[in-house]
Amino acid sequence: MKMLANAQLFEVLCLQLADEGREQILLGDCLARVRSSLAPFMVGDCLPSTYLEFPLMGDPFLDVTVLYSELPANVTIDSPAAEGTKDILAWYAEAKKDRESISFGFELDTKEVPLPRATVHFQPRTHTELVRPFCEVLGEPERADLYLSLAKRMPQGWPLSFFGLFRGRPGSPLRVCGYLDPREVDACASDPQRLVQAFDTIGFGAHDQKTLSQISAIMAAAPSTIDFQFDVWPDGSLGPIFAIDVQFGIEQPKLVRASFEHGPASNVFGLFEEWGAADERWRLSAGATFARALPVELDDGSTGRLALTLMPQWTKARWIDGVLQPAKLYFLANSSVTQEEN
Repeated sequence: MKMLANAQLFEVLCLQLADEGREQILLGDCLARVRSSLAPFMVGDCLPSTYLEFPLMGDPFLDVTVLYSELPANVTIDSPAAEGTKDILAWYAEAKKDRESISFGFELDTKEVPLPRATVHFQPRTHTELVRPFCEVLGEPERADLYLSLAKRMPQGWPLSFFGLFRGRPGSPLRVCGYLDPREVDACASDPQRLVQAFDTIGFGAHDQKTLSQISAIMAAAPSTIDFQFDVWPDGSLGPIFAIDVQFGIEQPKLVRASFEHGPASNVFGLFEEWGAADERWRLSAGATFARALPVELDDGSTGRLALTLMPQWTKARWIDGVLQPAKLYFLANSSVTQEEN
C-alpha cells in the first residue's frame, strides 16, 4: 500500500484506542474532535510522538500532547490553537539540528469547545542555555527567569528537565518538570521524610503526612523512572500542585498485559483504586495496545516496512493542597519506517 500521511496514521491509532467498546468508557465524546483538531499538528517528516491522555475515574475525555523530532525550516501549523507559533517552530527547527536530546511540542485540551490555544512544551534537558532564547522567541522572557531560578535551588537528585506554559496568559503558572534520580526514588520510597527534606529545599509546603506516605508508596510500587512536576507562579512562589508521572518501563507491546495483570502497572493502579483515585477502567485500557508492521511503497518507489505502535507509557498521580486527585493514564502513539534492503 502507499505510505500514509501523518494525520492518517494518527487516525488509525486513535481508532484502535477506541475499539472494542473502549470509546465511551475511556474517551467519552472526544474522539471525533481529537481527530480533526490534531490533524494540522501532524507536521514533519514522520509522525510526532503523540501521547493520548485520559482519566481513570470520573467523566471520560481525551487530551493530547505532540512532541516533534526534526522539523522542516519553514513549517507552519494551520490551526487557531497554534496561532503565533510560526517563529518558535522555525527557532526549534534550527536549534534541534545539533542537539538530539531536546524536544518541543504542544499540549491540547481537546475536551474544551472551542479548542483553546495549545500549551507549549519545551524540554531543554541539560541545555539550559536554550531556555531564555526559547522564551524570548515566544514573547514571554520572564518565564525563563522562573525556570532558571528554580533550577538553581533544586536539591541533588531533583534536576529540572522541561517545562510547559500557557501562551498569552501572564498570570498563569509555569509548569516545571524533571526526572528524579533513581537513587532518590529509592530513598523516598524507603523514607517519606526524605521527601520533606527535598520539599523544604524547593520551597513546597502543600503536603501533609498522608501525602508523603502516598508518594512514597507509589515510588515503592513502581519502576525507577519517575518524573515530578511543580507549578511556579509569576512571583516565583510554588503553587499547591505536586505531581509524579510513573513510567511502567514496558519496552515491547507483548509485555503490556503482564505488567497490567501482575506487574508494576497493576501494583500502582491497585494503590489508586484503594485510595479512590481510579476505578476499574484501567483494566480495560491494556487491550488498546497495538503493534503492526505493514509493507508500504515509499516516495521513491522502493518498499519499506511501516511499524505502528500504541502502548501505555505512564500514569500520573497529582495532589492539590495535599489531596490526591483522580489518576490519568498516558498512551504513546508512534510510527517508524524502515527501507527494505534489496
